[in-house]
Amino acid sequence: MKNLINIDSLTDIVSNSVGILIIFAVINLIHDNNKTYELEIPIEHETDLRPAYIISKDDRLLVLDTEQIFSNAAQQAGKGAASNKRIFDLGYKGLFAQIDEEKGVSFHARGTDDWPKFTELSKPGSDLQKQLQAIDPSQYFAYFFVYDETNPGSSSGSGFESFRETRKYLQGRQVKSGWRPVSTDFPPGICDLGYSSECQYLPSFLGSDAVAKP
Repeated sequence: MKNLINIDSLTDIVSNSVGILIIFAVINLIHDNNKTYELEIPIEHETDLRPAYIISKDDRLLVLDTEQIFSNAAQQAGKGAASNKRIFDLGYKGLFAQIDEEKGVSFHARGTDDWPKFTELSKPGSDLQKQLQAIDPSQYFAYFFVYDETNPGSSSGSGFESFRETRKYLQGRQVKSGWRPVSTDFPPGICDLGYSSECQYLPSFLGSDAVAKP
């Protein structure tokens, strides 16, 4: 348990894992609230950049402050709240967490009311814009955990619309991005590559971009 939350391990967790994973680009049609999104499965590539994690759920986004998150998780673990893989209140933006020695730290997004809506991207000086502008493209890339399910009352369907618009905004700032789909049953999580091959967080580009290049 301590190996998951000490400083050395946290450095490994928030650092980019080294490796190459090539996924052939195909078209994936996602139907969501009577909307159809044409998404290409990305081609991931190796980088020295570090991931800045973002959760996209419904029409809202949460840019994760990993230092604060792991500090809170360490405090809760010290109190015994995280024992036996129990899900506990992280005390951060409506997130609950679960610590597993094999899977690292998983996040359960149960309350998103305090998260900014992706429509704030069009508002100059909004908190969401400021958070995204803080991502230095020379040091970081954005890594999205995208919820592929829809909650009642969501005007935009699943998290894909939020993800697509935010990725487009970041591309305009030369910030690379990567992503993976998540759900209630398979929540987002951060772990070290030493625990599982799934603990790779890599930027990606679209297959159509690769074809367009000479």
